[in-house]
Amino acid sequence: TTQRLNHPLGEQKKPVKILGSCNGLLALIDDDNRIFLWNPSTRKSQVLPSTEIDFSSASSTFYGFGYDPNSDDYKLVRMVQLHGNNKGYLHSEAKVYSLRSNCWRRIKDFCFYLIFAREFGFLANNALHWMVFKPPKSGKQNLVGFDLRTEEFRFLELPGFCLDKLFCYDIKAMGGFICLTATYRELDTVVVDVWIMKEYGVKESWSKLISWNEPHFIPRFPSLVVPLAFSKNGDKVLFNISYKCRNFGKWYNLRDKFVWYDLWGERVEKVEIRGIPTSFDVHFYVESLVPINGNA
Repeated sequence: TTQRLNHPLGEQKKPVKILGSCNGLLALIDDDNRIFLWNPSTRKSQVLPSTEIDFSSASSTFYGFGYDPNSDDYKLVRMVQLHGNNKGYLHSEAKVYSLRSNCWRRIKDFCFYLIFAREFGFLANNALHWMVFKPPKSGKQNLVGFDLRTEEFRFLELPGFCLDKLFCYDIKAMGGFICLTATYRELDTVVVDVWIMKEYGVKESWSKLISWNEPHFIPRFPSLVVPLAFSKNGDKVLFNISYKCRNFGKWYNLRDKFVWYDLWGERVEKVEIRGIPTSFDVHFYVESLVPINGNA
């Protein structure tokens, strides 16, 4: 079943985007670039103080939201990047918002190129992650993590296959692990590979969890196949399959659906949920009573 949640700006009928979800709190942003935290369970919310960008124009803005257990603090990261046609030119700015202090702080600038299609970082191992290019900018993609405790960036090695051949890919957390899904063509065959990083930060710990040749639940290409979660007993994986089209350089969802994949029997089971729209984004949310600045 589905349930409609009225967010704090619902009465103004302004569209919002979810920047991240953690421990029952959602970080949201509206069309006016106002950011606020919201606990749907307690119906409490808080608008974050505004913070200026230190240069006049920006090519892209990236966010990530997570919890630092060391300081018992929720943090929102905002990275802004400006770069020109010259590959050697890169201007960046990174700031961190702390819920505990209710203020923004500028941190050390980063030295990598963010990939526009991956605006929102995902949380794993108390760090936020984005796909990036190392300078000088090249076609090889890398994964970077932002440690919420030390507030430092580090690169993580991807599995030892060539990312250049991928048609579609997605990387996020699943079951506490970093998970990479690659959907690509090999001759006339569509292949879907799912990789799991079993030991955080160790390249050799990448393990291929699933590999399908011409999976019958992908009737056409292009599509994005994203694993979301393991079942309670760990023998199934829930997938979101998005059928996409490209317009003016951006990808748009045409249709989404859920399926369960049986790891042992390699069987697929469709998931029917009444009331969901044709196209949607997926975010995990767990009910909690986490207060916002001490206001339960």
